Amino acid sequence: MAKTEFQPSRRYVDMWALPGIHVSNIEVLQKLKSADSKHFNTHMDVVGTVSEQDVESGDWEQTHMVGLRTDIWSADEKEMQDTLKLMQRQRRRALKSKIKKSGRLNEKQRATLNEQLDADQIMNTQAGDIEARRMVLKLFKTTSNRVRWCGTIEQVTTTEIQHSIGSNRALLSMAVMLPRTQIVTHVQQNHRTWRIPAVFSAGFYHDERMWHLILRRRWLSLGADFDIEIDGEQIGDVDGRVVSFGSDSYINLGNHPLAGNTHFMNLLTLFTASVGYHKAMRRSVRQRVDAAFSGNAHLHPIDDDELRLRHNGRAAA
Repeated sequence: MAKTEFQPSRRYVDMWALPGIHVSNIEVLQKLKSADSKHFNTHMDVVGTVSEQDVESGDWEQTHMVGLRTDIWSADEKEMQDTLKLMQRQRRRALKSKIKKSGRLNEKQRATLNEQLDADQIMNTQAGDIEARRMVLKLFKTTSNRVRWCGTIEQVTTTEIQHSIGSNRALLSMAVMLPRTQIVTHVQQNHRTWRIPAVFSAGFYHDERMWHLILRRRWLSLGADFDIEIDGEQIGDVDGRVVSFGSDSYINLGNHPLAGNTHFMNLLTLFTASVGYHKAMRRSVRQRVDAAFSGNAHLHPIDDDELRLRHNGRAAA
């Protein structure tokens, strides 16, 4: 039986090294911030563009923008200070309630509280000790008169810590949310003995079935190159040029039913956009694991948006 021919698909992902001063950023930023989309807010910065190739003509058209949540990826000193103050207020209340459940403390009780505060780890923490960085990238389709959210990929630090502790290796975990679907796609870096290049796996649900995706980084390459496999069959690749925040990559899909699936292509686009951040993300994971082992888990505040990803949808109201 002849194999069905599907239309190949190709995208070019251009991630900028210095997005804040990129020549395209000012105009694009104004366009996105004026868009009718709750997904783009004042804490986002444009960090790259995506172009699609017309298969028949070979022409390229810029179709998408990539935005980064700068407030949680690179939190400024004031945000770190505010986080620390909140943690210390909560810690002070907790210590006070152990001495006296309610009401004012007497002089002896205040002295006891002050001694405990002086010796407490949280009260002696500096803002620079807190590791709160988390990557969140969003993909937007842009036209002359409309901006539309197409998906989000975000780092799941709680899962990273548990997997990294279990494998004794910094492993990345990400979640991908796509529009008009209730299924969250989890992209997990896997530990492979004797294999240094990263391997990521995911389950992509489409057409009432689960497609098992493997993104396998190549041993030898000039950039961040990945082979794309579905259910054990290679269907394409990511041809990366440079390993850094500023990078450009081609996504190539061949003869496969998912080649023409927009959601699947957006999933691959978001993953490809994240690759330049992986080195910094792994550093962050190591710092969080070290904090957990040293008893300083309080230095790893969990973002509310990340906690929502772990909510039990079957819990009784």
